[in-house]
Amino acid sequence: MEIFGVNPGRRIAAYFAGAIIVGTILLSLPVSGSNGPIGVIDALFTATSAVCVTGLTVIDTGTGFSLFGQIVILILIQLGGLGIMTFATALFAALGSTLSFGDRFGLLQSFLAKDGGKPISLLKAVIITTLSLELIGAIFLFFKFRVDFGIAKAAYYAIFHSVAAFCNAGFSTFSSNLENYRTDIGMIAIFSALIICGGLGFAVIHELFDKLRDRNARLSLHTKLCLTGTLALLVIGTASFFVAEYQNALQGRSFINGLANAFFQSVTSRTAGFNTIPQTGLTELSLMITMLLMFIGACPGSTGGGIKITTLAVILLLVYNRFVGRNYITVFRRSISQESIVRALTVFILSSFVILLAICLLMFIEKLPLAHNIAHGWLDEVMFETISAFGTVGLSLGLTPKLSDFGKLVITLTMFTGRIGLLTLAYALAGPLKQGEIVYAEEPVMTG
Repeated sequence: MEIFGVNPGRRIAAYFAGAIIVGTILLSLPVSGSNGPIGVIDALFTATSAVCVTGLTVIDTGTGFSLFGQIVILILIQLGGLGIMTFATALFAALGSTLSFGDRFGLLQSFLAKDGGKPISLLKAVIITTLSLELIGAIFLFFKFRVDFGIAKAAYYAIFHSVAAFCNAGFSTFSSNLENYRTDIGMIAIFSALIICGGLGFAVIHELFDKLRDRNARLSLHTKLCLTGTLALLVIGTASFFVAEYQNALQGRSFINGLANAFFQSVTSRTAGFNTIPQTGLTELSLMITMLLMFIGACPGSTGGGIKITTLAVILLLVYNRFVGRNYITVFRRSISQESIVRALTVFILSSFVILLAICLLMFIEKLPLAHNIAHGWLDEVMFETISAFGTVGLSLGLTPKLSDFGKLVITLTMFTGRIGLLTLAYALAGPLKQGEIVYAEEPVMTG
């Protein structure tokens, strides 16, 4: 949708691309690598993964990058989590520039603000909320890390992991990610809270704060669908993982610890990317559940990816209401607009197409150079990695570091598309029909 010659979707894509380019240059510097310079392709992959808050890595973050390189990654994660447009708007405001209509529209739409909202006030609220929650998470993590590390290192690890968790990026300075903390329920709870808050989105968090201050405050349909969908996926995911892994990855653990790890797997699968359970040891059923959750993702306007919970909710409601013979899609005493239904179906179809295309490309490109002697099948490996990249999750079965440079570029493009492409599509579909559009007579088509 063009606004005075400005397409907010294209502008956001340009901001993200710019951050990736700058990140690639910085990570390619000799000072960024702990064992020598990082290759351009690997630097590009890492920068894209950080800006798109994915977490897939081709180089171990803790051992392959220097402190400078890790700080660059941390900054890119923060930029990607909040959205480059937010920071660009903040810069314009700080310089005293007058925001263009396109900037105001893009900022308000990015966080699903209500009509008439003030962009600068919204910007301040977003930044303050984000930094506050990350600071609270860092404080809790500091006391946890302080047990194993010195004050300076514990503080650094706490800040890095708090930002990464809230931004739903799976980057960790630990080579084994969070597997060493699989028995620490407190650590699991802290990471889960940060991931869930980041995955709800700023609009939902804002409405929840209003509800806490005023019980009469009304929750929007968007917030109700996000909260209901998140709760449902957490419950179903936890129960499914617990049953599927009770005699496998969770064997020998107490009931509480097993339930906590199953819950964390359910939380992290929807775009976070941290793991307390080695993904290569999961059953085929758990891998399928994980891929489904990665595809669904988090809420719109959040730091998470995927097709979004509300997209799935609208599609399921469409099927249910059609099944019971209703012409209108209703939920919580509200009707969902036809535009929202079309947008949800379009996002679902295009997402499926992009993932299928990436899978086919990887299987065609990487089939010969890779020795496929991994525990899970070749198709499982490629599907898991591709969906993880598109959903900006970061969970991996270990395939990514083994890819060729061209395969890494395919995953890089998939991450960028998953983070940017659907957002751009949402802007393109957000406006009314073009004036003067020709509408022809309707004719039924046999389907199903």
